[in-house]
Amino acid sequence: MTKAERFLTALKGGIPDKVPFVLHSIYQNVQEEILGHKITLPVYNGMNNAGWLGFPEEGPRVEPCFCCVPETAEKLNLDAMVIQVVPPMFVKREIRGTDACVAGGIIESREVFERCKRAMPDPDDGGVIDAIKEMIGLCREHEFAVGAKIRLGASPTLLSIGMENLAMMLAEEDDTLERTIEMYTSWSHRFNKNLMEAGFDYFWAADDIAYTNSLLISPEMFREYFKEGMSHAKAPVTRPFIYHSDGDYSKVLGDLLDIGVDAIHPIERGSMDQEWLLANYKGRLAMVGNVDINHILHDATEEEVYEDVRTRIETYGPGGGYVICDSNSVPGWCSPRNVLALSEAVERYRNIY
Repeated sequence: MTKAERFLTALKGGIPDKVPFVLHSIYQNVQEEILGHKITLPVYNGMNNAGWLGFPEEGPRVEPCFCCVPETAEKLNLDAMVIQVVPPMFVKREIRGTDACVAGGIIESREVFERCKRAMPDPDDGGVIDAIKEMIGLCREHEFAVGAKIRLGASPTLLSIGMENLAMMLAEEDDTLERTIEMYTSWSHRFNKNLMEAGFDYFWAADDIAYTNSLLISPEMFREYFKEGMSHAKAPVTRPFIYHSDGDYSKVLGDLLDIGVDAIHPIERGSMDQEWLLANYKGRLAMVGNVDINHILHDATEEEVYEDVRTRIETYGPGGGYVICDSNSVPGWCSPRNVLALSEAVERYRNIY
């Protein structure tokens, strides 16, 4: 199998020739240490890790970047790459060290919503689509599967409104929540159609809806307010589809299947019950992730990295439908040495079929 065939087979629940390997996103500084030189391509880092953040008057836009540049993917022997093409979010932006962080949503009223809606970038912008196609072309010089990191509209809505404003809207029967969901999901529907035509092999929706131990909103609220719009956003996508959310979103896994999700990421440690997940969803959803970033990719010994990789593969790999991957992303505080050890360990233990 080629790298792309291996990866896409697993995403559809099949048994590839060996366990595929991907990383969701790797901070620029970690990649540069692995490569030993500066990266000049547009690349994922602390300032763009959530996409464009700000107020509507500041020129919201889509800012495509490589979550992992082709040279890093080759060095780590990955089977797939990701290009981030997420919509802007209307939030207060705060710089903490080298990271741009969300400090609160700004859509607190119909008037603010209308300003944001008018400022949304054109999903048919030919310049943006051409830039994305050029990035895909750079990946096509290799045999990787090439994925689009997108959003379906849940996290942009929740973050752009903020939980306090959301509670007020529900209490006052203010339809700004519904209008914001519709804005993002309709925009994503159109943009995803263009991304399909651009030639991506698979899609990876980064749409956080959960904390470590629970959903950000109730399952009933997810179904009433978000599910239909997210289904609409996903509708143009007919290629393998991964859904990412941190935390425990086990109560809506059935709803994600209804939406058309093929695989879930990151299976964060200490969140969803591993035995329950395997017993109830192995064979129904492919699984991507479960390599701990807080210790294993941060300050573990090389021996611990190897043992953890072996355990992940032995636990999730049998029967296919598993891609070994980080349990969130690879942030700037992770150890380049441990990321290299991860790659070496995957190569040692992945031949289980």
